[in-house]
Amino acid sequence: MRELYTFTVLLTGSVMDFRRKALPRWFLVLSAAGGVLMLVFASPGWSDLLCGLLPGIILLLLGRFSGCIGMADGVLILVLGGLYGLNEGSQFLMYALLAAAVAALLLIGSRKAGRRSTMPFVPFLLAGFLLARLRLYINGG
Repeated sequence: MRELYTFTVLLTGSVMDFRRKALPRWFLVLSAAGGVLMLVFASPGWSDLLCGLLPGIILLLLGRFSGCIGMADGVLILVLGGLYGLNEGSQFLMYALLAAAVAALLLIGSRKAGRRSTMPFVPFLLAGFLLARLRLYINGG
């Protein structure tokens, strides 16, 4: 159930982010509310939940003070961290950052983008989530 919810949120967010390079507030509120509902039924441990929120909190602060990442991306990573905990949430983020870096290098190398160009990040979060789930499936988890 949690995976289906996450996939739906990230797929919908990816389409919106790709089209507009922004996510509407109503989408973020619904995503966060759905995440809270999922937590009520999953009842994770408090320490895992709080630690899982750290990457999202850090990215929200980075977005707020440096502008290098969108606030919506930070909110979605906060929701993912709350749902999956620090280990899995960080894994999604790591794969997403790796995929974004490869895409950026390819775009810059082909001169289709410059150093100051922006990319929607939610599609990479979706890719990171799918890669982590695939790795878990292959390893028999």
